[in-house]
Amino acid sequence: MEKKILIIEDDADMCEEMAEILRDEGYNVAMAFEGLSGNKLLEENEFDLLLLDLKLPGMGGVDILKKLRAAKKNIKVLVLTGNVIVNGLEGGMNDVDAKAVLTLADGVVMKPFHVDEVLKKIQELV
Repeated sequence: MEKKILIIEDDADMCEEMAEILRDEGYNVAMAFEGLSGNKLLEENEFDLLLLDLKLPGMGGVDILKKLRAAKKNIKVLVLTGNVIVNGLEGGMNDVDAKAVLTLADGVVMKPFHVDEVLKKIQELV
């Protein structure tokens, strides 16, 4: 069965490039370039994995992650972020949000990242 992945990322070039790579790997991929439309896709569809940026227009990634976990949807979440998150402390977002990401996400990959690193994490999660 083909695994379904949703990418919510406001960098359209990066999002489209990642989607193309994942499709070549055999995944069914949907994309959203801002938080509100990404959240709507999550509410209306079932996905196996969410690749989630944290800084998004409309609705932030931390809010999406909290809402998703509150809804108890069975989906793995891999956060793609430029924020530095180490042991619950970070730069660029408040400590509560950093701890939420570390607690609620299934994995975190720092930007800039190597595609192989993301593919390895995806294979581990799905």
